[in-house]
Amino acid sequence: MDWKKFFTVVLLAAVLALVFNLLFSKFFGHHHHAPIAHMHRPTSGFIVSNSHKGLPVKRQTLTIGSDQPGMPYLLAMTVSNHTAGVVDVKLNAKNYRENVGSPKPLLLLEHLAHNPLAFSIRRLIINGQSYYLNNVNWDTDPQPAALRNTTAQFSLTLDKPGTSAPMLRIVRTYRLKPNSYNVRINQQLENLSAAALAVKVVQYGPTNLPLQDMQADQRVFQCAGYNTKGRYITTSGFPEIYQAPLLNAAAPSHPLGSFYGTNPLLWIASSNRFFTAIMRPVASGKPHFYLMDDGSQLPQINAWGTAVVRRVGPQADAADPRGLSAVVLHSRSLLLSGNQTSSLPVSVYFGPKKRSILAGSAAAKPGTSAAEFHLYQYLDIIQFNQGSPCAFLTFSWLALGIMKLLTWIYRVVHNYGLAIMVLVIVVRLMLHPLTRLSQVSMARSQRKMAALAPDMQYLKEKYGKDRTKLNQEMMALYAKHGVNPAATVFGCLPMLLQMPIWVALYSGLAVDIDLRQATFIPGWINDLSNPDSIAVFHTPFHVPILGYMFHGQSFMALNLLPILLGVVFFFQMKFQMRLAPTPTDPQQKQAQAISQYMILILPIVLYNAPSGLNLYISASTLGGLLDMWLVRRHIKKLEAAGRMPTR
Repeated sequence: MDWKKFFTVVLLAAVLALVFNLLFSKFFGHHHHAPIAHMHRPTSGFIVSNSHKGLPVKRQTLTIGSDQPGMPYLLAMTVSNHTAGVVDVKLNAKNYRENVGSPKPLLLLEHLAHNPLAFSIRRLIINGQSYYLNNVNWDTDPQPAALRNTTAQFSLTLDKPGTSAPMLRIVRTYRLKPNSYNVRINQQLENLSAAALAVKVVQYGPTNLPLQDMQADQRVFQCAGYNTKGRYITTSGFPEIYQAPLLNAAAPSHPLGSFYGTNPLLWIASSNRFFTAIMRPVASGKPHFYLMDDGSQLPQINAWGTAVVRRVGPQADAADPRGLSAVVLHSRSLLLSGNQTSSLPVSVYFGPKKRSILAGSAAAKPGTSAAEFHLYQYLDIIQFNQGSPCAFLTFSWLALGIMKLLTWIYRVVHNYGLAIMVLVIVVRLMLHPLTRLSQVSMARSQRKMAALAPDMQYLKEKYGKDRTKLNQEMMALYAKHGVNPAATVFGCLPMLLQMPIWVALYSGLAVDIDLRQATFIPGWINDLSNPDSIAVFHTPFHVPILGYMFHGQSFMALNLLPILLGVVFFFQMKFQMRLAPTPTDPQQKQAQAISQYMILILPIVLYNAPSGLNLYISASTLGGLLDMWLVRRHIKKLEAAGRMPTR
C-alpha cells in the first residue's frame, strides 16, 4: 500500500469535513457565546394571592381558535387563569401535522410541568415595591357568546398593602382572528386609587419552542431592530441566542437590547427549524414615528423597556437537556395618575416560517397582517445564510432563488422530489455547453502533454538538479507546442459551478417549510428536508459526522441515499478513469488517484444531509455520466474529422 498516498487522502478528507462543519455549524452543531452576568433577581416583595370571600380561585383553562380541519382557524391557543399565561399553541392539523402520516396537529408551543407559562406576568413593581405574581390564579372574565371562540380575558386586583382598599387592576386579554396566525395580547393597567402610581411590569415573552429535529438543536432566539443611523430594519448587530448553550449548568442571561433609544428593538422571536413565535410590541395611544429610508414610518414603542433571554423555572441553574428558556421583558416606569388607565399591547405571530406569508405585501391595506409583516421585515426570520466563518459561501440570494424555482416547478409537477429532478435537468442543460468545451479542451491538452512525455523526461534528466532551469525549459517546451498545463483544471469547472448550487440547496432545504414532510417515495423518502433514515440505532458512544446526539444520548441512523450516492460516485470514478489518458508523470498519477478517491469522501460528509440534497446530487451525478458519454461521442467525431490530437 502506498502509505504516503493513503495519509494524503485522509488529511484532505479531514480538511473537507472541517470545511463542511464550518459551513453548516448552525444546523448541525452547537453555538457557544461569551458569558454574560446573570440578571439581578430581587428577593424582597409581596407574594400576591387571589381569593374571594376566603376561597381560593380555582385553576381554569380556555381555548381560543381550533386545531381541527374544517374550522376557520389556523391555530388553537390554550390559556390559563394561572398567571394568565399560555399553556400551548397548536397549528391546524390540515396544514401542519406532528409527524408524517400522523393526524395530530403540530404542537408549536408547550408548557413544561413546574415551569412558568409563556407570556405570563412574573411581577409588578409599584412605587418601588415588588409584587410577585408567580403563583396567582386570576379571575376569568366571561365573554359574550360571539367572542368565546376568539377571546379570552383574565383580571386581577391588587389591594393596598395592609388594607382591603383596591389599588391596581390588571386585565389580560388574548384575541385571535379567524384565518390568522396573529394573536393580540394586551395587558391593561387601571389605577383604582386616587393617588398616582409608578408601575413597572416584568413578564415573560415567548419560551423556547419544542425540539423537532433529532440531528441538532436548531432552536434560537432572534431579534430585529431599527438602525438609527441608516434608518432601516435589520437583524445584523442584534443578538442570536441559541438554546443549546442555555441548557448548560449556570447558563448566563443574554441581554437583547431595549425598545427605545439608539438602535431600538422592534421584534423578538423564538424559533426552531421551521416554525416561530414572533413577538412585537405595539404602540398604544398616539405614537411618535421612526422615519425609514424608503419614506415609510414605524411607530415608536415608549412603554416597553429592555429584554433578556435566560433559563427559567425551578431548575434554571442546572444542566438540563429539556430545560426551558424564555424572553423576559421589563416595561419602563408607567406613571398612572388617579383612576388613569394604561396599556401594554403586543402582537405575536405563531406559525410557520413560510416565505409567502412572512414576506407580506407592500400593496396590502395598512393595518393588515400582510402590510405589517412587510413593513417589519418578518421574512428576515428565515436565515438561509447559515453563519460561521464560511457564511459568505452560502449565497442567501441563490438559496432563495432556488427555493422559489423549486416552488414554481412544484406547481407544475405537484411533487417536490420530481421538482428536484427537473431542476437537475435544467442545471445540466445550462452547463452542458461549458462541460463539453472544458472536457474537449482538457482532452486536447492531456494528449499534447502525453506526446511531449519523451521530451519532458529528457529535460528532467538534463536539468534535474536545477529546478529553476527545469521549469523554464518546460514552459518553453509547452509554449513551442501550444500546450496550456492549466487546461486540465478546466474539466473541474462545471463541478465548481455546481458547488454553490449544492450549498444553496443544502441551506434552502434546511429551513424551507415547503420541504417539510414533502414525500418523494412513500415508505422511504417521506421527508425531503431530513435524512432518509430507514432505521435508527442507539449507540454507546458518539460517532462523529455519521452519528448525532439527542437529549444527551447518542444515535446513528441507516440512511440509504448517501450509500447509493457513494455507489454512483464509484461508477462515475471508474468511467472517468477509463476515459482519461494514462498519466506519465508520477506526480500526475498521484494527483489523479487522490482526486478520484476524494470524491468518495463526499457521501460520508453528506450522510446526515437532507435527502432532497442527496437526491439532487445523485441525479446530477447520473446526469453527469450521460454528459460525459455525450462529450465522449463528440470527441470521437472530432478525432474522425482530424480535429483532435491522437494519443
